Amino acid sequence: GSEGQGGEAMSWPTVSLATMASTTMTPPPSRAPPRNESDPEDDDDDFKEPKRMLVRKKVKRAVPRSMVKREWPQLGRPVLRREEPLDEGREEAMAEVKENLCPICGKNLNEVSPTVLGRQAHINACLDKNPQKDEEGCSGRVDRAESGGLASMATRTTTRPASRPRPPPQGVPPTSSTPPWYVQKQQAHVVRGTPGPFAVDCFQGKQSQILAERGTTSWFLSHFHSDHYMGLKKDFGAGRVYCTMVTAKLVHRILGVPLQCIYVLEIGKPCAVQGVRVTALDANHCPGACMFLFEPAGEAPTLHTGDARLTDEHTRRIPELLRVRGACVLALDTTYCSHKYASFPSQRRVVEAVAKCVVAEVASNPKALVLVGSYTIGKEAVFFGVARALGRRVYIGANKRRVMGCLDLTDEEKSLVCEDDTKTNVHAVPLGYTRSHKKLESILKHYKGKYTGVVAVCPTGWSLDQQAQAQPKLTAFCGARGKPSAMEPFVTCKRKGRVVTYSVPYSEHSSYDELRSFVSWLQPKELLPFVRVSDQDALRGLKQVARAAGGAPRGE
Repeated sequence: GSEGQGGEAMSWPTVSLATMASTTMTPPPSRAPPRNESDPEDDDDDFKEPKRMLVRKKVKRAVPRSMVKREWPQLGRPVLRREEPLDEGREEAMAEVKENLCPICGKNLNEVSPTVLGRQAHINACLDKNPQKDEEGCSGRVDRAESGGLASMATRTTTRPASRPRPPPQGVPPTSSTPPWYVQKQQAHVVRGTPGPFAVDCFQGKQSQILAERGTTSWFLSHFHSDHYMGLKKDFGAGRVYCTMVTAKLVHRILGVPLQCIYVLEIGKPCAVQGVRVTALDANHCPGACMFLFEPAGEAPTLHTGDARLTDEHTRRIPELLRVRGACVLALDTTYCSHKYASFPSQRRVVEAVAKCVVAEVASNPKALVLVGSYTIGKEAVFFGVARALGRRVYIGANKRRVMGCLDLTDEEKSLVCEDDTKTNVHAVPLGYTRSHKKLESILKHYKGKYTGVVAVCPTGWSLDQQAQAQPKLTAFCGARGKPSAMEPFVTCKRKGRVVTYSVPYSEHSSYDELRSFVSWLQPKELLPFVRVSDQDALRGLKQVARAAGGAPRGE
């Protein structure tokens, strides 16, 4: 699983197949009495039932038993598989993993750290203290970029594979330098060189439990999206949660986490956390989202982006990033790390295109209900932009209003919020509603004839998949005078019955081109994907860009 420790193995008891066959696979004895040789009955009868008061009518078999045995002799017999021999050296490898001892000092690595990185750091520290061990034939310093497992970490000279090693991800050559995905995820969740170590967006699963048991007390939350705070509850007591002011309000008011367990970080203002310099940076994602720059003493800085839209205009003006160019470890948001999502239009351009389409639809049908999709937090700019273009207020439900009460809204934005759904035809709804035609029809039916149609807006970067499948006849909408008007090329329109849906790539994550540009500019020493990547070719391309830019000067 994704939360397991990379390289650890378990010893499973093995049972001989021959033993299984002799104990559990022996066919039960027949219930029929033995056949009487002097019985003059036909050979076609399988068995002869004992004589009873009521004699049943005899039924002849469709296929004689003699023919069944001749044609299918294996019928009714248990099929035994041949016992497979154990892989060569398996027992030695399993014992080696079980022991899991430091090859220098002999200490049990399970007691040193719950993560592979912590154990590697312990071995490296032992080697630094005892350089003569390397000359005596020890494995040498462990490369921090490699996480081939506990056996390869403890001794490099004897690398025996397990009985059935896990296959690499699709598209990745089976080399020992490519760690499994769950190991990469563990590496991105923890910060090297920090006491504990520090954990980022890690509040559930086995890794979080082990970190808490081993002494981690500093937990960092990048933003208030469920896939990042999942596991954080009101009974949290494992230390402190470090986040921005907006996220802190949401964690306390929505999740009920006590205030004494929350520490607020100001954007751009460094602070000391357990002796480590930590700076929160604007992530250009949703309200309250931030990146974390960790600068432990004696270790390379680590930049953890969380979820971020890393455009050139945004990243080039952050002085803290200029200071660590070419010298940091980068834990990167790889949500759209795929050639399929090469580029996204700017958020401002998408909002203007959506507003233009909605204004034209409402001009053609004044009794249209406009439904704009949004997250629990995020996408607010889209429905505010539509409301401004139509000159209307936007209805926001009670749950969404509770969240928006924690945001730093302007006075103009507060004036656009409506609490009565009957006073306006512009409504903010969950993003999933805009993808379901059945749900949109049910909302239209709920208003009992007040509206004659629905105009839905689905703002997400995943809409590029729909754009590739869109038909040319759906790339125009009717203007105010009934004449077709051209749309932006990235807008996808789908009409079905009384519902029209506009899908636009309004993304709060980085496109692949933006990821490449940021990596090339930052020149990180190492790149760790924070989100699972399906396009391994695209990920290798990012790492090649990082390696190619490594020799570039750090100046502008």
